[in-house]
Amino acid sequence: MAAFSLNLQRKIVPGLVTCGKFDGSHACLVVATPAGNILVHSPHRQPPTNFEGHENLERRLEWNGEVAELQIGRQVISLCTGRLTDDERDILLIGTMTHVLAYQVEENADLFYKEMADGAYSLAVGKLSWLPNNVTIVGGNCSVTVLDSEGTEVYWTVMGDIVRSVAILDFDGDGENELLAGTDDFEIRVLKENSVLWETKETAAVSVLLPLPGRKFAYIVDNGTVGVYEGSQRLWRVKSKHKVVAVRSYDVNGDGAMELVAGWGNGKVDARPHNNGDVLFKIQLASGIAGIVEADYRRTGRPDLVIVSANGEVRGYAAGSIVEIPEPGEMLRKLMAKKHSLQLELRQRAASLQTYLGTKLMASIFTSRGAARLALAAGPGLLIHTATVFAEGVFEGETLVSHPAQPQGELEIELKPSKNMLIDIHVNVNLGSLDAEVLQVVELSRQLPIFCMYEIISPPDVLPETLKSCGVVFEIAERPKRVIMWLNQCLLLTEELLVAEDGSNGFIEIWLRGMRDDKIHCFRASATGRASIQTEDPNFAGDIVQSLATYLGIQELSSEARFPAEELKLSSALERIKDLREVEARLQADAAGSSALLKNLVIRLEDARILEDAEGMRRRLVQLKTVNGDVMREHEIRMSSTREISITLKELNMGVRYASRLRVGRASTSAVSRCRNAIKNGDPRTLIQALQSG
Repeated sequence: MAAFSLNLQRKIVPGLVTCGKFDGSHACLVVATPAGNILVHSPHRQPPTNFEGHENLERRLEWNGEVAELQIGRQVISLCTGRLTDDERDILLIGTMTHVLAYQVEENADLFYKEMADGAYSLAVGKLSWLPNNVTIVGGNCSVTVLDSEGTEVYWTVMGDIVRSVAILDFDGDGENELLAGTDDFEIRVLKENSVLWETKETAAVSVLLPLPGRKFAYIVDNGTVGVYEGSQRLWRVKSKHKVVAVRSYDVNGDGAMELVAGWGNGKVDARPHNNGDVLFKIQLASGIAGIVEADYRRTGRPDLVIVSANGEVRGYAAGSIVEIPEPGEMLRKLMAKKHSLQLELRQRAASLQTYLGTKLMASIFTSRGAARLALAAGPGLLIHTATVFAEGVFEGETLVSHPAQPQGELEIELKPSKNMLIDIHVNVNLGSLDAEVLQVVELSRQLPIFCMYEIISPPDVLPETLKSCGVVFEIAERPKRVIMWLNQCLLLTEELLVAEDGSNGFIEIWLRGMRDDKIHCFRASATGRASIQTEDPNFAGDIVQSLATYLGIQELSSEARFPAEELKLSSALERIKDLREVEARLQADAAGSSALLKNLVIRLEDARILEDAEGMRRRLVQLKTVNGDVMREHEIRMSSTREISITLKELNMGVRYASRLRVGRASTSAVSRCRNAIKNGDPRTLIQALQSG
C-alpha cells in the first residue's frame, strides 16, 4: 500500500523528475512540464512571506501553497540536483538546448547561467577523480563538458553522438570515480581523464545510466531494454515492447538488499534484484511513469520510494510496503502455461525417441553476396525444422527465427551488422526426421569478428583518384606475426593469413572491400614498424587504429592523416557556423525588440480598455495581431537556425572524434584540445592541421 499519494494536477515530461533538499533539510520534488516550466513541490516548507532581499521572487519563483513554479521560457531537456559547494543545500540544475542554469531555490538566485553550444541533453553532479571539487557534467551534442561551481569549463571531450545520459561511478574499483556516458550511437563509455577505460555497444540509444553499489550500474536502452553491468560484465537484461522511462535502486521488500526499480511507459513499476532479472514485485499506475526518486518525503528519517506518473500523480512507498498486484487473468495464464508444459512432457514421454549418433549439426560463418552468412547443416538422418538466431545489433528485434516451409538439411542465414563491433551469436536449432513428433534441440554459440563486413580482394588494377591521396600513416614497434594474428582475429576468413616468406621481409598488404558501401581499403605493415591505412573513410581508419592498438597493448600512438573530403567538409562547417552565429545574434536582437513592442501594445490596450475607448482597443488589437504574427515567423526562423547550428556543431564534433580516434594516448588528447581551440577561435587552418597531425 502507498504510504502517501497526491496529484500535482499538471502534465509531467517523462524522464524529467528529480528531488533535492534546497534548504538543507526538507526533501522537495522537482518536475518539468511540457510548457517549459519547473514545478517544485515542498510539503513541509512554508512559502516565504518576507520578500525583502528577494526583489525578483514574484517574477522568477511563484509559490502557491506547497508548489512553486519556475518559468524557464524554453524547453527543458534535462534536470539534476546536487551539491557543488560546501553548502549543505542542494542546487537545482536545468538544461535546455542552449544553456545550463544552476539555480539556488531558497535564495531564488542563479549560481551560474552558462551558454552551451552543444546543448545540455543530460546532467550529473559529483566528484571525478582527476578534479579537486564537485562538478557539473553536461552531456551535449557529440561532447561531454564539465563545469565547476562557477560555471567555468574545466574539461571537455568528444563523443560519437548526442550524449543522453551521464553518471559518476567507481568503475575499476580503485576508490576513485570515473565518468560514465551513454550516447545515441548505442555506445556506453567509461572515461578517466583523457583515457577510455572501457566501451561497449548496445542495440539502441542509451537513455539512462544509474550507478549501483559494488561497481555495478544499470542502463536503459530506447528499444525497451533495461539491464545491469558489473564492471565490464553484463549480469542480465530484459526487453519489452514498452519503453523503460526511469530506474532507481531501492530496498522495496525491507530485507536490507537493494533492488532495481524500473518505471515503464505503460504505467508498470517492477523491482528486480541487482544480480538477476527476476521480478520480485510489481505495481500498476493508471498512466505512464514520468520518474522515480528516493526521498524522505514524510520526514520519518528513512527515504521513501516516490513514483511520479506523466499525469501528475505522485505515490510514495516505504521500504517493505510494496506488494504485487496481479494483473487481470495472470493466475489463469500461469495455470494454462503449466498445463501446456505438462501436456508437452507427456507427449515426449509417450513418443518413441530416436537417438542419432555422430555429428548432429555443423555450423560455419563466411562472407558471400554482400554479407556475412551463417550456414547450418544437419547430420545424417536429420533435418532442420527451425533455427532461432539471437544477435545484438544484427536483426531488428535482435532475434531472427527461420522456419522453412519444409524441413531442410541445410540452412543459410544472412548476418549484416550495421556497425563495426564484436558480436556474440547464439543459435538454437530444432532437428529431427521429416515426420518426427519430438525434435532434438541443439544450441551453439559463435562470434562475429569486428570487421566481418569487409572481405579480402585482389589489388585493383586501377585505383580511384580519390583514394590515392587519402589515408593514415603511423609507427608500431611490433613483429609482422603479431599483426597477422590480429588480422586473423578481426576478419572473417576462410583460411588463416600467414607472413609471406618470399623475400618480402614480412611486408603485409591486405586489400579489403566494404560490403556495406563497396568502398575499397588497403592495410599495409612492414617489418620496420611502419603501418598505413589507405581509405577514404576516417571512421573505418579510426576503428582499425583503435582495434590494433587494443590488441597490441599500445598506450601511445601518433599518426599522420589525410582526408581531403573530410577536411573540406570541416572547413565549410566552421565557416557556416560563423555565419549562423551572426544570424542568431541578429535574430535575438529582433526578438528582444519585438518583445518590447508587444509589452508596450498590451499596456496601451489595457489603458484603452480602462478608458472605455473601443476604437483605440480595436487599433491596438489589430497592431497586436500583426506584431504577434511577425514574432511567430521570427520564432520559426530562429528555430530553423538553431537546428542548423546543432547539425553543424555535430559535424564539427564528429571531425574532432575522427582526429581523436586516429591516435592513442596523449596524441589523441592533444588532437582533441587543438581541434577544440580551433573551433572556438574559428580557425579552419589550425583545425585541418589538428586533424592531419594531431
